[in-house]
Amino acid sequence: MRTTGLAVLAPLVFSVATSGCASTEYVEIRPQCTPPSQPALPVISMGETWELLGDARYRELERYILQLWSFADEQSAMLDVICQ
Repeated sequence: MRTTGLAVLAPLVFSVATSGCASTEYVEIRPQCTPPSQPALPVISMGETWELLGDARYRELERYILQLWSFADEQSAMLDVICQ
């Protein structure tokens, strides 16, 4: 009888002891930051560059620069969201 009482009491004590660990608390952590400003780029004469490179190389360079700007804009937007 004493063993049966302990067998019933042990799970009850265990469930009471662990019930405080069953809940999950979410804490939002946000960094305190200011997004950096974009640097000023040098001014390049597009006509002169086109004459030096030719049409095909100029278009290749133009695509590369546009992809860089797209990436920079995406990163800037991400930083704006993170730092708000």
